[in-house]
Amino acid sequence: MNVFFVCGAPKSGTTWLQRVLDAHPEVCCSGEGHFISRFSIPAAKVVNDYNVALSVEARQVYEGRPYYDGVDQAEFDEIVRAFVLRRLGARADGQTRWIGDKTPSYTRYLGVLHRLFPAAKIIHIVRDPRDVAVSSMGHNRRAGFAEAFEPGADQNRQVIAQAVKLWLEAVTAVDAFARSHPSLVHEVIYRDLHANPIGEAERLFGFLGAPTDRVLMAQIAAATSFEALSGRPPGDEDPSSFLRKGVVGDWKARLDAEAAAHISESCGEWMERKRFAA
Repeated sequence: MNVFFVCGAPKSGTTWLQRVLDAHPEVCCSGEGHFISRFSIPAAKVVNDYNVALSVEARQVYEGRPYYDGVDQAEFDEIVRAFVLRRLGARADGQTRWIGDKTPSYTRYLGVLHRLFPAAKIIHIVRDPRDVAVSSMGHNRRAGFAEAFEPGADQNRQVIAQAVKLWLEAVTAVDAFARSHPSLVHEVIYRDLHANPIGEAERLFGFLGAPTDRVLMAQIAAATSFEALSGRPPGDEDPSSFLRKGVVGDWKARLDAEAAAHISESCGEWMERKRFAA
């Protein structure tokens, strides 16, 4: 079975990309497995405590000659790998040839994922950081933080600062990994997926090696459009919905000049690389 992982800064469109991938009959892409942060890292602490206890007992009971060696990195990786594969395959069926998981924060753990699955492919989605900030504002407002959309409010500035920080961390981490492993990384630009969903789907599934029949790509694009997923046309905003508005460039109406300038100054070099025009 072919394995892949989907990542990106929060509010960059990772969930939409997951749904596009999962719509292919030979691809199974689940979401928010958090296999490293919520399983591997906590499990490593358990194993470390276990090894320490073995060492103490070996010294105190068996004169330094234990019956069990400690769990080394290779054995631990084998345990984690088996767990991840079992979870990834839980929704797979007889047609499935590619299995993956979308967790935005995988951008922080690309080296670990590569050690566990050396052939796994990484799909990274990048969105204009100004739209990421606006989407983050909407997410926080939906979570009950009323001032998230109020220009100049402390809460608004905090949300924007955090969005910028996470965006920069994500794009720089993936760029560094891609330079070492160029054949394993595919980048999707949110704007391009929005403007040309069929063409971007062809590129995406072609990268995986999955069939890219034009009729199938059109069906996937239609099934995963904003209107199909939300029941509303793009631009028809629902502040209470995870699928809030479905447009590109909403920052122009939502960000005040100071916030927009701050983002452009902080992210300028990377915005130029990703062709996000001012």
